[in-house]
Amino acid sequence: MHQKILLFFIFLVLTSCEIHFQTGDTTEKTEAVSKIDKTLDRWHRAAAEADFKTYFDLLSNDAVFVGTDATEVWDKKSFMTFSKPYFDKGKAWHFKKN
Repeated sequence: MHQKILLFFIFLVLTSCEIHFQTGDTTEKTEAVSKIDKTLDRWHRAAAEADFKTYFDLLSNDAVFVGTDATEVWDKKSFMTFSKPYFDKGKAWHFKKN
């Protein structure tokens, strides 16, 4: 009997948390999504314009870049070394978010 009551309270707590997260402040979420969108736009534009400094300044020092292939996983410093020749040629890559 005690287990059923305990399970009921756990369910109640988890359900309450779910409702709270779903009905949270949408203005705050919208502002956060907007900031992320703008940062991604700047990041993609920097790559398209081969702006090495801006591109890598937008990554944190502990950033990890994951490419399109499972083997393409670089820490920031390694990715900078790999990418530098592409940026130096004046053309890196161009991605668009959907």
